[in-house]
Amino acid sequence: MTPPPPSPSRLPPTPLSPDGLSAEERTAATLIHLSPLAGLLLPSLGHLLGPLVAWLAYRERSAALDAQGKEVLNFQLTLTLISFVLGTLLFVLMALGMLGGVAGASLSPDLGVFALFGSLAAFFALFIPLALLLSLVPLVFMVIGVSRAGQGRLYRYPLTWRFLR
Repeated sequence: MTPPPPSPSRLPPTPLSPDGLSAEERTAATLIHLSPLAGLLLPSLGHLLGPLVAWLAYRERSAALDAQGKEVLNFQLTLTLISFVLGTLLFVLMALGMLGGVAGASLSPDLGVFALFGSLAAFFALFIPLALLLSLVPLVFMVIGVSRAGQGRLYRYPLTWRFLR
């Protein structure tokens, strides 16, 4: 009777290809870089839970997969923090504009209307470009990460705070 084969997470790392990552590591790294798409299924936390689960699943297989999992998770944490700060700032600015509009309306009805419309225009002029930027930039970086993983190369996301080292 032969012993059962070792579990996939306990297998020794496969030899490196000439480009850097083995074929198995390329597939796993690609999945790690695609893991933030879990945010489509769980809109509020999926972009964080996907990379966390992928990193925890693959981190023991090789140092490269551990590094790529941390990289994706750090990038998503950075985006979450930036989105929270910008959202809070936009909310405060919008609230101040509304309060200014209400206060201005009590003094002069014409002034209050202009302040209200000005705050709405500023909100949409700031919010829509920032929302598009915070949606498209991560997608572009994710595509670059997937491409690099497919080539067997490690990818470091730009503009990322390294929470996990």
